[in-house]
Amino acid sequence: MSLTFRPPRSILRLLLGGVALACLVAAALFAAGFAVVSAVARGPVPDFSGRPLRVGVGWLPPPDTPDMRLYMEEGFELDLAAVLAGALAAELRLVRIAPEAAEQALKAGEVDLVVTRAGAEDPLRRRARVVETGFSSGLSLAMRSDRPLKAWSALQGRTVCVTEANAHGLALAVRLGAQVRVLRAPAQALMSVRTGECDAALHDRALLDPLFGKMSWQKFSATLPAVEPTDLVVAVAPDDAGLAEAVEGALKPLSNSQTWQARREKWAATVSFEVYRDQVAADCH
Repeated sequence: MSLTFRPPRSILRLLLGGVALACLVAAALFAAGFAVVSAVARGPVPDFSGRPLRVGVGWLPPPDTPDMRLYMEEGFELDLAAVLAGALAAELRLVRIAPEAAEQALKAGEVDLVVTRAGAEDPLRRRARVVETGFSSGLSLAMRSDRPLKAWSALQGRTVCVTEANAHGLALAVRLGAQVRVLRAPAQALMSVRTGECDAALHDRALLDPLFGKMSWQKFSATLPAVEPTDLVVAVAPDDAGLAEAVEGALKPLSNSQTWQARREKWAATVSFEVYRDQVAADCH
């Protein structure tokens, strides 16, 4: 046996009105709390009108080269540093910071931000405000297609070309027991594969793929599965929420896949031209 209780309509209206009022109060409190949290999270907008924006990077290019040739760099750290300085209306000052020293440099106030590569488990992600740029890649190889190495372990004892800026690639080649040849720029490393001076050149797979799509690189497009993926990020001190938000806003229109695809293709086209230029110059001498 069951009983059904139907309260009078006046009581129902009173109960429903109370619930609605409670919901409105809760919503108002939530919105107010969110506004307070957001204001705290945003922090003051940074002002660089009186001083330069100090950007930590893992490598600085030489002021010039003996033959005054310019080269496309290994990655996009320097480009992003310039973009951020422009977006913040600041003079840019690059500061060389070892990747493992990024956290300390931010904490000590030696730099305002660091543009670097970070893996999924990098401690920097827990100890700094990290803004993603939209670019990520693992390391891979460019080799001759007629005699490629079959596994990463086969690099032991082989000559591998790595650029000065590619600290991650250098560390990997050393761990694998390769005979490492460090060169100034990607074009020089890749040309050494074409000339046979190096068995392989080590670069980001995301940059090698558009290069391998060119007909002139089909004979030098052998590779191995990418390893040790990292993301290109901008790290800011944990207590500098305003700068982190400004960086995020500056990067947002540049971080989509189409923009990065265009950057990757430009990198490949420029490096391919530089290899051709240097090889022709070498043949002329």
